[in-house]
Amino acid sequence: MHYIRFLKTPKVHADASTVQLKAVVTVTTDLGETFHPSPLELVATIQSTREDGDIYLHRKITWPGNGARNLPITFDVSRPDVDWPARMHVAVRQSSSAITPAGFLPAIVDIWSGTLDPTTGQSESGSRVERRFTSLAGRTVSLLEDAGDSIARHLWDGSQALAQHIDQTINLTTPSSLLPLLEYVLVSATYRRLNVIELGCGCGLVGISVAQSITDCDVLLTDLPEVTELVEANIQRMNAAIASRVRFEPLDWEKPLPTMLQSRMNDLVIVSECTYNPDTLQPLVDTLLRLLKRSPKAVIVVATKTRHESEAAFFDLIRSAGLIEEGDLRLPLPGQPGDGYADSATDVGLHVFHGREHRLSLSPRERSEEEVPKVRTGGDSDRGGKRSPVQEADAETTEQQTMAISS
Repeated sequence: MHYIRFLKTPKVHADASTVQLKAVVTVTTDLGETFHPSPLELVATIQSTREDGDIYLHRKITWPGNGARNLPITFDVSRPDVDWPARMHVAVRQSSSAITPAGFLPAIVDIWSGTLDPTTGQSESGSRVERRFTSLAGRTVSLLEDAGDSIARHLWDGSQALAQHIDQTINLTTPSSLLPLLEYVLVSATYRRLNVIELGCGCGLVGISVAQSITDCDVLLTDLPEVTELVEANIQRMNAAIASRVRFEPLDWEKPLPTMLQSRMNDLVIVSECTYNPDTLQPLVDTLLRLLKRSPKAVIVVATKTRHESEAAFFDLIRSAGLIEEGDLRLPLPGQPGDGYADSATDVGLHVFHGREHRLSLSPRERSEEEVPKVRTGGDSDRGGKRSPVQEADAETTEQQTMAISS
């Protein structure tokens, strides 16, 4: 899996005779360690800032592969072909046989620049870029990331793989035997509020995609303070499902939980791409234990693309802490893998854990398909927040099953 990135974001250059818009891109892995080894046909466009707006200029360019590290792009904008403001979009050229969107896991992730408007003196697009993904329900997830070198503010493969798996689970397109406890937590949002916390959220992709897909969902994104501005910008631009909300709270795993987290109940704890640094593994596990002390029935889902062997220490610490692994699976990544440090893994591991006080191990799809409560997505009805008779009966059945299992 690779990403188109701007090494130099778009900038307007003017001289006595011409006005040119220039940028430099690369096609690299999530950590930027290696580059796409094969030739690719790309399309660069200059288009309106409105979503699905007019395309003013476009051109085909070729990523040569064979050790290439960068690719310059130049547009002549001397003529009045562009209705400013505008943006640059760079993507893989789609063949006529392309049928469906790739969700959160395209083989090559395209990129949108920030806004340019040389008529008002804004000749540079800035260091912030945009990624767009489409859920199975057809809802666009628009996410900003930084174009610089900070991997903390870039998208990572594991987050996208987890976002896609959750999207498929919500829409009941995954086999029910894969991760039944995670499926139960997500589908139970049909008849009760779902409280989610994400640790080390980065750009916020997973938590935001959940809040855009499930109604009446409360998502708390957490990470170190330096990502605050980026995450809050992504929260502001999201299109939340009915009655759902997302907030950000700075959280350092090596410090005590903030007062607000000490009193918060959580149903689902998301940990995505947080196991790569051995020095933070014990503080991460300690934080999970603190959260479970307040929410003993919470389910933990961990997504990680294995970068190096030392990550295995996380799972040793989890077991030593008394947490129980309910299930795991491998999610294959599309496209060609990288061949350098931390790039060669071809899949992402998903692992579901719970504490000793959690007794429920049940998939709603163990019942007949007719009885499975449908998750209230942003496009569904049930806007009043009341249960239907089917939901009431289903909730009562679930409570009875829970009591039976617990006893």
